[in-house]
Amino acid sequence: MSDQKNNYKVSLEDTRLSKRFLSWILFVVVLALFLLLPLASLVSDDASEALRNSPLPSDNAWTSGHLSNAHKIPELNQNCQACHVNAFEVVQDDSCLSCHADTNHHFDTALHDVSKLDGQRCASCHIEHDEPSNIISQNDKLCSSCHADMATSGAVDTELVDVDSFGSEQRGKSSSPHPNIKVSMLVPEGKADAMTWSIRRVSLKDKPKEQSNLIFPHDVHMNPEGIEAPSGDTVLACNDCHVTDDAGKLMQPVTMENNCRACHTLVFDPNDPEREVPHGEPDTVLLTLEEYYSRQFLRESLGRAPTPQEVREFVLRRPGKSVVRRAEQALNLASPWGKAQSVAQEMFEKTTCKTCHQVSIDESGDHLSKWRVDPIKLTKQWMPKHDFDHYSHRTTDCSLCHDASSSEQSSDVLMPDLEVCEACHTGVRTHENKSPTSCVTCHSFHLPAQKGWRQALESGSASKMIKQLGLASDGGIGGAKIVSSSK
Repeated sequence: MSDQKNNYKVSLEDTRLSKRFLSWILFVVVLALFLLLPLASLVSDDASEALRNSPLPSDNAWTSGHLSNAHKIPELNQNCQACHVNAFEVVQDDSCLSCHADTNHHFDTALHDVSKLDGQRCASCHIEHDEPSNIISQNDKLCSSCHADMATSGAVDTELVDVDSFGSEQRGKSSSPHPNIKVSMLVPEGKADAMTWSIRRVSLKDKPKEQSNLIFPHDVHMNPEGIEAPSGDTVLACNDCHVTDDAGKLMQPVTMENNCRACHTLVFDPNDPEREVPHGEPDTVLLTLEEYYSRQFLRESLGRAPTPQEVREFVLRRPGKSVVRRAEQALNLASPWGKAQSVAQEMFEKTTCKTCHQVSIDESGDHLSKWRVDPIKLTKQWMPKHDFDHYSHRTTDCSLCHDASSSEQSSDVLMPDLEVCEACHTGVRTHENKSPTSCVTCHSFHLPAQKGWRQALESGSASKMIKQLGLASDGGIGGAKIVSSSK
């Protein structure tokens, strides 16, 4: 019975086809489909277009993954040669710098040792065709390789401390945890017209006070019962005054015209609620008041507004003319100027201006007005090297980061300290309740204030860099050629 079953078994040898022959056939098919056909795409653009629009394999078969979103543009999406200049050769820095010549360095190349960049290519950190597609490296080791020990990294003249981790979960385990946050704050020097400003970096742990010259109690404006406004009691929210830019990243400057004038009008006469003084220099304000009350007094003296002819006759009166017109007599009286001075004193010293501004009195007589107002200058960007995006935090209540409702003085710095960030962010990738955060989430690697990568190589410090990198004059980083500025 077993012999009958064996009679129905057919081996490969019985078909007269050898394994070697079939292997060669399969090898030729694979070679033709996945090497020769894709190679045809490199020979002819027409062949490349035809293959890409057909079910046959094209040079797309060699792609390990999709392009990142930043590179999905017509010039690159179907043009492999834009980056892969030479077949079967890794992408060189020259290809990257043809579009990204202005990409900035991470540090000042004239001060810091760049020898650690020897042999590194752009693609060492920025990897394309990788899944998930992310052209920006999120590996903290890239940063900590230098910042964990700044003394041995070659950095000189720096106030940066050693950092090797972020997040409260790592604070007890790390030898160099993330330091407390420092802010860049404007500091005034001098007074009024002679005031100048400088930037000082201070730690939030030191409880710094902002000296903007603005009088603004947040707790009053954030009263849940509302504040008194021309339109009635109004309940304010943070975004009534603090509005992001078009990108949703930073806050636009708070200004009188855009954010304050709806509630803080500059009306000076209750009998004329439509008339306001300009928001400007005290001399301009006083001049506006003098002009307004002079005209009012003239109108009352004549019983009517002066005609254009009367105004012209007053202005063009010939010297020595004995007849003084009634309009001129009215203008020469002190009451319009006295009224203007009285209203100005009320505004500058008690009500309108004094509400928000620091006002002093200058009796020197160098100005039309004796009142001087200290200029207001608010810090626009507290953390210029911190890449914070308000848009990505739009679902978070402002009060979780900025404790404005309990702030009684405008000098309070309402920026969040490190503990506030650590409540939601962590450097531990496996944490269930917090957002995994890498160094480049908050800190841009390429700093805007530094020279471009190509510019640094072509500048006067290029020879120093070449020596440090051990490169020949016609070589470059990862194969990128260094072009002399004299050529």
